[in-house]
Amino acid sequence: MSGNVTKNAGSQLVSILIPTYNQSPYLLQAAGSALKQDYAALEVVVCDDASPDWDRQLLKSLEADPRLRVHRNPANLGRVGNYRQALYELARGDWVLVLDGDDFLHDPAYVSRAMNIADSDSGIDLVFSNAARLHDDRGDTLAPPSENKGLPTVMAGPDLFLKLADKGVSLFHSTAIYKRQKAIDLDFYRRDIISSDWESLHRYILTGKVAFVDTIASVWRIHGGNATRNLSAQDRVRNLQVILEPYRAALKMGIFAVSTLDRWLDRLLWRTTFKDARTLLKAGDLDGYRSYLDAVKQISPRMARRLQRSPKLLARRLAVCLSHAAKPGNS
Repeated sequence: MSGNVTKNAGSQLVSILIPTYNQSPYLLQAAGSALKQDYAALEVVVCDDASPDWDRQLLKSLEADPRLRVHRNPANLGRVGNYRQALYELARGDWVLVLDGDDFLHDPAYVSRAMNIADSDSGIDLVFSNAARLHDDRGDTLAPPSENKGLPTVMAGPDLFLKLADKGVSLFHSTAIYKRQKAIDLDFYRRDIISSDWESLHRYILTGKVAFVDTIASVWRIHGGNATRNLSAQDRVRNLQVILEPYRAALKMGIFAVSTLDRWLDRLLWRTTFKDARTLLKAGDLDGYRSYLDAVKQISPRMARRLQRSPKLLARRLAVCLSHAAKPGNS
């Protein structure tokens, strides 16, 4: 399935990329929501990563739309490999937005609004917005976002970078419209981690200007198959690169005082490692918790000590230890 896309005069082509794997129950909604965007110079590229559940009839109702292209990988590339192929090889646009195959766009005017802002200031090279959550086990009611309240419409990228340490600020991947060539130059999706998107985006905003559109641009679907809900202790350790890599990039660029950047690192590292440790203990994974703590100690001994001394984590660890001791055969 393929189509030709012609840029309108004065418009920059936007590629909405939909990498997908075994997401057939959701894919039609994802692709349909992308094609409902009212921006004229648009292409939508579905990139299926050799899904066993693929059904060639799934997108049949959309195939007459010349803006849609569907590509199937002959062999599985993996989640991040599929992202890279979509961005580096399949996209034709000057700008891109990556929408996972189990999510969908909510505001049909979002791309138009984003590109109008980008056209107003040549220094803007990324636009983002908010995402609502949709829990599959809670019906069709959207959980509105609590993030990004009071952000200015336009800001320097480094200013947003520092704000990422605030609990209420998030650069949602499914809303980020960014310049394709800059992303390629920055080696987007270079780390095979669950948050390769944020690792890339957080490095991206260290230069240039960003714009925020105050709308719910997309919906993040929460279900049992989400990769973020099925992480091992080792996965969580590797995913700390989402903080460490942008920190190192900013340090190398010298755009912040070292003390400012270290405070940024401490705040994000604490929030992330505490959440990871709590999740592992909540799941009763005491061995995973211990290996995670050992890994954190290699990164920041002070952070590991803080985790060990946390009253909330101590209480959870004690509960897990008592639960294990109470099982038959344990003494």
